[in-house]
Amino acid sequence: MALQRALRRVFATVLALAMASAAPGSARGASGTASSSGQTAGGDLFDEIFRRGAPVEKTLRTVSADFVETSTSTLLKAPQIARGTLVGQRPNRVRLVYAGVDARTVIVNGNTLALDWPARNLKETRDIGGTMRRAERFFVMSSPAELRKHFDIVAVEAPDRAGAWRVTFTPKRKQMREGVSRVHLWIDQATLVMRALAMDYPGGDTRLMEFSDVRVNPPVDAGAFAVPARR
Repeated sequence: MALQRALRRVFATVLALAMASAAPGSARGASGTASSSGQTAGGDLFDEIFRRGAPVEKTLRTVSADFVETSTSTLLKAPQIARGTLVGQRPNRVRLVYAGVDARTVIVNGNTLALDWPARNLKETRDIGGTMRRAERFFVMSSPAELRKHFDIVAVEAPDRAGAWRVTFTPKRKQMREGVSRVHLWIDQATLVMRALAMDYPGGDTRLMEFSDVRVNPPVDAGAFAVPARR
């Protein structure tokens, strides 16, 4: 179960790495004005967001951020809140460090996931090649048209975060919905940097990751993604 929860976090951070694709000022000169219905003067809002981010997305190499993660479960009386930092290096390296009394580290390096959770005496690795390939296919290499083959996509002015868009992906295939029911992204309108990400899971569980101090292309030590040999 611990590794299953870690895989959920990996999916979130892969999305973060794929979508945090623009530095401040990248939205200048974009045409069209968004409405609450998800339309712009030039067409669909999601297409417009994708178009704005595409040129600068090509320059993204690394990203770092602080995060607050809020998890809800039908088995828990109150949400669980955790804080930490993440750093990512394209195309497939992510490190999550959780702080506090329940400190733990989740590392993705290529197709390998490593979980180090001292409080639970857990230190494990797992091959996640399939998960990574699906994430790359759907959120890195795809066009809006390709994404719509697999997801219903709704982009609107975020009613809960001023100055942001909210983009919701709902999987069309039953097999995909068995893993995650919906993915929500909040994207800053001025910078195109992702402010938050939420995942709704079958059965009612949710996970929200809110990002701050997002930095694009900071120096990153490759040793940050070192993982122990699989046992």
